[in-house]
Amino acid sequence: MINILFEKLPANVEIAGKFYKIATDFRDWIAFFDMMADENFDKKQKMLTALQWFIEEIPENIASAYHALTEFASCSKTKKISGKSDKNLSTPTLSWLYDSAYVLGAFRQVYGIDLIRTEYMHWWEFSALFEALPEDTPIKKRITYRQIKISDIKDKERRKQIVAIKKAVAFPHAPVSAEQTGEIFSF
Repeated sequence: MINILFEKLPANVEIAGKFYKIATDFRDWIAFFDMMADENFDKKQKMLTALQWFIEEIPENIASAYHALTEFASCSKTKKISGKSDKNLSTPTLSWLYDSAYVLGAFRQVYGIDLIRTEYMHWWEFSALFEALPEDTPIKKRITYRQIKISDIKDKERRKQIVAIKKAVAFPHAPVSAEQTGEIFSF
């Protein structure tokens, strides 16, 4: 674990004892997560596309390279690892695409940082600032509502309120093509 307050943030990943330079700007890693969420790519395509995050040299072992990138993306070396994790939710609670305005607004509101005009910010710094956003910011509220399990709410009126809020903050569904519709209804 490193202390991001005084240790230099990495610009590379280690694979089989060799260091490889990678992209580190927060925009690159938001794009990485968008690529990972793209359902048009299968796992192999994602692994190959991820190699674009290497700057000078691409490692020979693609699986190890992909693993190193996903570990970098998770900022695991900046966080204490515990036995249980609330990050393993089956339903996504954040979309860098659909929540971008709320992320932009939160950084301006809380930190006075204009993410559009910021020339560079290391991914781990961005992630730490994002994680530290106050719970009362709209982005954190949206995430919190998306995490609520309706089945845990006993009061009918409160459940009704939460269902309405969850619908309001839900990610829009991609339009279904005629071909997909045909597949759904084919027997």
